[in-house]
Amino acid sequence: MDNRVPGRRTAPVHPRWSDRLIRQIDTFAATRSRARTVPALVLVREDGGDVRAPAFLVREYEHRLTRAHGDSACQVPHAVVDDAESDGTFLAAIDHVAARFEMTMPSGRLRLPAFHTCRAVLDLERGSGDLRARQQPVLDGLYGALLERRRALGACARIAGFLGQHFLTGWLQGLVAALVVGLPKACYGFRLRRRGLRWVADELNAACFLDASLAFCKDGGLAPEDPRVRRILLRALLADLRRATRRRSPLSHLWARRRWSFVVLIPEVDDVRGPGRAFLGTFGELAVDETTRPLLVLAACAGPPPDYAVPADADPARPNGIADKVFTLLGEGSAEPVRLVTLPAEDDDAERTAEKRLTTRPGVDARRDSALDWLRPTALPVLAVLGVAAVLVPRHLWAPPPAAPKAPPSCVSVRTGERVGITDGVRCDLAVPGARGEELRELEREVARQNAAITDGRYQTLVFLAPLSLQAGVYDDPPIGLQILRGAIAQQHRLNSEVRQNKMPIRLLIANTGQYFRYGARSGAAPGDPDVSRMIIERRRKERIAAVIGLTQSRPESMQAARELDRAGIPVVANGVTGSRLVGPDAPQRYFQISAPNTRVAAVLADFVRRSPAVRAFTGRSPHAVVVYDPTDAYFSTDLKDLFTGAYRAHGDIDEVAYSERPGATTPAAIAADVCNKVAATHGIVVYLGRSGVLPSLLNAMQSAGGPCQPPQGTTIPLIAESAPIDFQLHPVRTARSYPYVTVFYETANAPTQDARDPYAQFAQGFAAVFGTRGADADAAGGFDTVGIVTQVIENLLPTSPSADVEPNDIYLWLTAHGVAQYPGASGVLRLDGSHKYPPDKAVFVRGIAQPQGTTTTLLSCGLLPDRQDPATWGTPPDAFPCPRDPR
Repeated sequence: MDNRVPGRRTAPVHPRWSDRLIRQIDTFAATRSRARTVPALVLVREDGGDVRAPAFLVREYEHRLTRAHGDSACQVPHAVVDDAESDGTFLAAIDHVAARFEMTMPSGRLRLPAFHTCRAVLDLERGSGDLRARQQPVLDGLYGALLERRRALGACARIAGFLGQHFLTGWLQGLVAALVVGLPKACYGFRLRRRGLRWVADELNAACFLDASLAFCKDGGLAPEDPRVRRILLRALLADLRRATRRRSPLSHLWARRRWSFVVLIPEVDDVRGPGRAFLGTFGELAVDETTRPLLVLAACAGPPPDYAVPADADPARPNGIADKVFTLLGEGSAEPVRLVTLPAEDDDAERTAEKRLTTRPGVDARRDSALDWLRPTALPVLAVLGVAAVLVPRHLWAPPPAAPKAPPSCVSVRTGERVGITDGVRCDLAVPGARGEELRELEREVARQNAAITDGRYQTLVFLAPLSLQAGVYDDPPIGLQILRGAIAQQHRLNSEVRQNKMPIRLLIANTGQYFRYGARSGAAPGDPDVSRMIIERRRKERIAAVIGLTQSRPESMQAARELDRAGIPVVANGVTGSRLVGPDAPQRYFQISAPNTRVAAVLADFVRRSPAVRAFTGRSPHAVVVYDPTDAYFSTDLKDLFTGAYRAHGDIDEVAYSERPGATTPAAIAADVCNKVAATHGIVVYLGRSGVLPSLLNAMQSAGGPCQPPQGTTIPLIAESAPIDFQLHPVRTARSYPYVTVFYETANAPTQDARDPYAQFAQGFAAVFGTRGADADAAGGFDTVGIVTQVIENLLPTSPSADVEPNDIYLWLTAHGVAQYPGASGVLRLDGSHKYPPDKAVFVRGIAQPQGTTTTLLSCGLLPDRQDPATWGTPPDAFPCPRDPR
């Protein structure tokens, strides 16, 4: 590595406060924080500033940690992960970090037994035969590596070998070999088969470390760059660093010697596939549950920062505000594992005052030996005597124990007038007062009844997380999450009442995030607002939470909630979610969904509009598409619009009309006439790609607009929607009468059939058993299937679970390793596994509500249908067309 400081002519100018920021980091590097979790710091520059400055600052900081010539005290253990000087793999990066830590120790030798053991497994091959036979070459290799690290054991082995070479001492060789080679090796193997490195076995869902090693050895199933292997190596390194800095005998004067930190510098994390980003991302995953006190990660970014980096909320306008915020984060710890520190754009120091201050103290002093190191071993015996005396003091002289802190409230009223939080239907109420909250209140009572029926104390809990309320005066169509929750409750009732092998009763909790998912996760803009995901995480063990289901909406806030749960090790299985980003490369690791993404929905809609005879009856051979979408809804509406126009533009003309669901934005009345004029002029079709809850407001505005919005008697305006409001699907006759000027087509996840063997018909029966005559639809079917899939995974895990409970991460590991295939869902045949975050070729239907009768007809059925059919075409011959397929 080139350790020269970059040339002053090309180097960015230091901000005037940078000396204070660097000195705050120096303090932590030299003394180490007492906080349990120390966040990684990612430095970026505000727009308008020199984007090279953060990387330069990180690279230059290496020189403050490097040992001065002839001075062994001025050094802190450190390593640099540089994308430009690496082969591009995480494995090479962490090898380099471990080696550099060993080489840059101020005093003493750094032992990394857990890391070197896990690292050695990657280079070993397993044997053949039964389990012990496959493990034996791995155990032999690990013990050989141990002999190289532990000189005493290696010397004993060499002595035994030497004695065996001479006939006079050969009779001693067997005894010596048994004592100094065989016995230590047997103890070593016993330890690895019992409690040694148990957390590695837990990570890979294995019985012991040696069992787990078969999965990530040289010819195992996991590649060295697999995320689970990365976590194992970094967690092993962290465990060794904690041991090196604190695991000393209480009576040793060396107890407090190592107060400095281990520092990892990452000059650039801009390459999403580079080792720097891989190291930072793995650190962020581990820091949720692992103590990171001895390790400081300082990174820099010139481009867009990682989305899991949470802003540090420092005030750039206040002098030294950023440096003071960094000092607080490092000294007190952080709930967020990766914090984003934004350097102001216009604060450069032309006089180089800060640079001159830094050069006067170019190094970071590691702690030197002191005579006071003997104070601890002297004081501890005295304290022990005082402790024994305190035990003998009469109890009435003891101070009363402090009162236990009150648990945070489960249901909270927020400024929108809604109530957000988590409830079992008994402890608190999430519904708003009055008639607007009655629908949710009824579901809370039903969940309470179903939960109360579990009497044997054995259950697993699923949390239904979704927006389940609306702000007053926004719009009146109920949240789709209420109907999906009904399906989940119907499945809970069915599963808990039937008899089957490995049965595990399911308990439901309801978590309301408020409209627009506003309170679903921590908000950097409003950190004092409720965080419903954090409420779930805090109750994970007490409530035996196995997974979170629902979500129901594609929004940045729902993605943030999924990430927050993922960092806590809780899997999410969503429904009603279609945004492409939620299943894209940056999606949370433990996120799955059973609904089709926009990539599939857009292709089906484009094919239907292009080919359907029902549409051509209104529009002619090449329908003109008037696309209504929400430009402020990037995750759902804009994403769907971009995919639809990309699929349809080669087959017909397109007009785009912007319409937002947010109050105070584009109103329905402002665009209704424009939409109708474009449809009338082109004989086109309205393609509505906004939220279903806002569609009635648009149709009402079209009815009031007159003109082209009131077509001649006997004709109507065709409209197709990605999803229709629940009332449209359950009451088509009423819909036709309410909007006689529109013929509505809509995409849905299912369509009822007359076959009693169809899983949808079985779902409808289970739904009626709980909710009577209330209509069942595809949304409820999705909630029904989500609970069924998670329960199947739980019951598959029960025979392998050492206790009655299944850990949330076990569900994720099972879905990744084994998956669920050919699940006969009411919303289609479903498949989820490590390669499929959503079911491939998900069943998709298009239905139409005819005018004036209001009869509903299924016009398109494609994908893996509930009856296990996979039709090649849709439509009725001679008008039959190929079904769109997911790309392979």
